[in-house]
Formats: sequence, C-alpha cells, structure tokens
Amino acid sequence: MTQTIEKSSIETQDIHEYYAKYFKAQDTIRPVVLDYLFRNFGFVTYNEKIRAISDSEYTQISEATKVPKVLVQRFITRFLVDLIWIRKFFKENARLLTSRHQDRKVRIYLHKLHRLAPVFDYKRARENANRLQMKIKQLYFCPQIMTQIAVVIFITDLLDTRPSRLLCKIIQANLRVLCSCSAYAFHRTRNKIGLTTDYFKSIKT
Repeated sequence: MTQTIEKSSIETQDIHEYYAKYFKAQDTIRPVVLDYLFRNFGFVTYNEKIRAISDSEYTQISEATKVPKVLVQRFITRFLVDLIWIRKFFKENARLLTSRHQDRKVRIYLHKLHRLAPVFDYKRARENANRLQMKIKQLYFCPQIMTQIAVVIFITDLLDTRPSRLLCKIIQANLRVLCSCSAYAFHRTRNKIGLTTDYFKSIKT
C-alpha cells in the first residue's frame, strides 16, 4: 500500500499534546476507531488488495467516534501497514497454517488477530472456536486455519446483540482480508457447517 498523508494543519507540538492527553486511554480509543472502520468502510479493492483510506473518510471516522483526526490517521495507518505485513508473513510461511495441531493454532492466531484488530468479542470467539472445532470434526471437514478463524469471527459478530453492533456488522470483505481468507473458502465453510442463506432467513423470521 502506498499512501501519502497530507501534512495536517495541526502542528507537531499539538500532536504530542494529543498523545499526552490520550496516552493512557489509547487501549480504549484505538478499538473504537478500528471497529468503526471495519463496519462502515471497505478497505479492500476488487482484487483483494488493501487500499488507502481517504482524507474525507478519516474526517468522517473522526467525527463519528469523537477522536481527533490525527489519532484516527495514526491508528488506521499503523493497522493497515501491520495487516499488509502479516498477510505477507502468512503467504511466505504457509506451512504454519497446516492442519496439524489445529485447536492450538486457531487459538494462537485468533489472539494475534484480536491484538491487531480488536473488533470482536475475544472471549466469545474462543468459545465459538471450540464449538466450530467439534462441528468440523463431526463433518470430517478440515478447512484451512485462517478460514476457520474468519468463520469464528463472523459467527461471533453475527451473534453479538449489543445495540452498537446489532445492526452494523463487520464488512465481510474486511474480515476475509484480515484473515487472509478467500471468498470461496469462506462461503464454502459457512455453507458446510450450516450457515446458509436459508438459515439466516429462518432466524430473521
């Protein structure tokens, strides 16, 4: 991703003041910014590449989350750069994602992705990961590790009934890119375990 961030009107001294003011609260603020990004802006291109966020989008996120724009830019830019690197790592080290020791690997990478993008309920996701493992063993079905994690996060988000998340779910393209999971593998696994279109219609009626 090549992105040129225009020089902000906020002087460097003011940026440091923002960091001094928000430093202790960054663990709270960063998830809010990333959560809004994941649910409202697709950062994936048609060919599964990661795109830069526009200045107007940064402004919208800042206004919606009430977080200073300079911090919004830094949180999101850092996240996108880290995401590019972790996707490259998985691509170059595909052997790490083999089916061996699935349970442990799903837990490890689920935790790593939550640290990278804390946009889902981690405790619930771990419980759902255990349930998914039992389900795929019953089906004698073995999807790739990151596909399993994508489905786990999808289920966790789908069942999250908090008002702020009930009507605004994670954009699936963003989720698939976070997990380095193809659309084909994601939907095949969903359908295989019963999360079909008909199922979703049944729970909405």
